[in-house]
Amino acid sequence: MDRLSEELTKSERLAVAVRNAIRSGELAPGRLYSAQELGERFGVSRTPVREALLKLANAGLVRIERNRGARILTSTDKDINEVFTLRLLLEPPAAGRAAGQPAFPVADLDAALADMRAHQDDREAFFAADRAFHAVILRASGNERLAEFVAGLRDAISLQGRRTVPSGRSPTEILAEHEEIAAAVCAGDRELAARMMREHLISTAELLLAEDRTEFREWLR
Repeated sequence: MDRLSEELTKSERLAVAVRNAIRSGELAPGRLYSAQELGERFGVSRTPVREALLKLANAGLVRIERNRGARILTSTDKDINEVFTLRLLLEPPAAGRAAGQPAFPVADLDAALADMRAHQDDREAFFAADRAFHAVILRASGNERLAEFVAGLRDAISLQGRRTVPSGRSPTEILAEHEEIAAAVCAGDRELAARMMREHLISTAELLLAEDRTEFREWLR
């Protein structure tokens, strides 16, 4: 492996580590971190730090400030509106397409649901299983890029996602919605699978938004 490939590999690993630190709260939203500080924290040189920060900036998780470092971003209602507009356009029809696949990976979907059931008291593990559940359906629809794109959208508002549990909606309630989607997909009911996915996304979006949801409700109508 040449030096460039080695550095790119380090940057990819670092991007994952920083993203996980943002999700866990180890890196505080709104705070500015220098490349040197991040390098020392994660034990890497400045070159992979810069590469990783570019990836995270493209994902909407940080804002690079010239000669200063990267600021950890938080999502606004507008950001959430935009993300769920895209998810509502993409995921319900994808669920419908996945339901019609003769070789749908039922075992993978069951495994994701089992992980959700087993980790209702562990938010990080629960939401990792949640992401895996959606990824199984998206990939089964036949579009690998779609799964990657939606994963990026979820990353962009991951901090807000954590705040809806348990105060906004319990893991049991979230699990029940996923079980309804899974039942429709595994039964091959395209229309029901699309509708259940749409209802799940709408209820999630409403909880993520602030009390003043006028803009979202107007768009939804």
